[in-house]
Amino acid sequence: MRAVLFLINGFGVEAKESFSIYDAALMPNFDKLTKKYMTSKLKSNVSNTIDGFRNMSLGMNELYNYSIFERESTAGKIAANPMITQINNKLLTQKSKLHIMCFVDTSLKIADNIKQFINIINKDRNKKIFLHIILTSHSYQDYPMILDVLSKINIELDGAATIGMVMGVANILNSNPTTELNFLLRNMISELGEKWTSFKQKLDVSYGTKGDPYLVKPFVVNNGFGLSSNDSFLFWNYDNVDLTNFIDGIKLIDYGKDVANTIDFYSLFPITYKEKIPSMLNYEVAKDSLAVNMKGLNFKSLIMCERDEVNSINYYLNGLQMINNPSITFVCLDDKKYDPATVVNIINTYPNELVVINYNITTVDSIEKLKDTLSKIDKVLGAIYDNTAKNSYSIIISSLYGMNKILDSTESGEKCTIVFKNSPLIYVDSFITKKDYLLNDGAISDIFKVCYKSINKEYNGQTLIDKKNLLYRLVFK
Repeated sequence: MRAVLFLINGFGVEAKESFSIYDAALMPNFDKLTKKYMTSKLKSNVSNTIDGFRNMSLGMNELYNYSIFERESTAGKIAANPMITQINNKLLTQKSKLHIMCFVDTSLKIADNIKQFINIINKDRNKKIFLHIILTSHSYQDYPMILDVLSKINIELDGAATIGMVMGVANILNSNPTTELNFLLRNMISELGEKWTSFKQKLDVSYGTKGDPYLVKPFVVNNGFGLSSNDSFLFWNYDNVDLTNFIDGIKLIDYGKDVANTIDFYSLFPITYKEKIPSMLNYEVAKDSLAVNMKGLNFKSLIMCERDEVNSINYYLNGLQMINNPSITFVCLDDKKYDPATVVNIINTYPNELVVINYNITTVDSIEKLKDTLSKIDKVLGAIYDNTAKNSYSIIISSLYGMNKILDSTESGEKCTIVFKNSPLIYVDSFITKKDYLLNDGAISDIFKVCYKSINKEYNGQTLIDKKNLLYRLVFK
């Protein structure tokens, strides 16, 4: 059996406060399938396609590397890590500061990990440790969850460390050292940046203006962190990030004396830099991923996506490995992606049991373009559904996240806010139908599991599909 996973990323269940964009006339095929087949809703904690593929492939709603830290900490390996000893010795002998550059998303696990580390590195409360928060989210909708994380971090520090600065990740990764990055570096020396004693008040302002977290300009929460001789940086990263510009900036900036050569750099997981930066932990191949399940269930996959998404999607589908997997084929349709005949022909040509068609509606800049894009996508969906009469396969329709975006309307001249929240899940199958089965609500990490069930009806992993019992059918028939 084959399955087609049809993703309309950015699409979802309209929130009450959203401008109403969806109607049956705009997407007649989508509307028909939602009425005829099983439907449910999925929660998503991501705001972009790549993070969505990560959660979907690995079957989890957070970074896999959180669990690596927890496992190593529980086993006592973090406390015994030689890098910890090296940092500790320098802080004690040089009376210097440790700057933890903490990449923060919406997971409370970060606060738990930071607490465990701080209690190890500064259990006697005799070291100067500053935590600089780096916001990574690309959606202003995440501010309430981010504030929960920061509040928990602030409580868990318990005097063992102090929050110094807060900034969006765009500042630290900026490729132009004469603008945001240079501004950040100067602030880390002078501490003269914008001052907010309450990070909640500042982020509430950003939330009110719908400014994305990753773009937040650096601001100071507590003073005393100014860079000086023998200070150290620890990048608290769970993903591989390129910090070349930031590290070079720290090394090249004029401190007024020979300070740069005394500053050391470390990281939680390996980062990208031209020289090797010592890391506390190493990345691992995920124990569960699309590639693992493909091997176990003996099937192949075909992924239709944009060219610039291939490498990142491939990395997560292969369980955090950048490899060429012969069982995963990528096809980039370019200007043919909205052509129903082209898409259907590819489905019929390739024998791969799982076909993933990846659309993204978040790049539009007007209401009219959004409607046009959704209409085009719906026509492709209709052609795929019609094709099932000759080529039997299941269709799973969903999205990895809902968008929150202000769009212009060229017709009315007004600005309209589009807010899609929960992702839809529609299950189109001629054997597993709503007469005998239920489709439960879940999360985007459950999507591939539903696909596995479609490909192999004997798949015994946990899915959102449940068979109705006799009593249910008697009461609700």
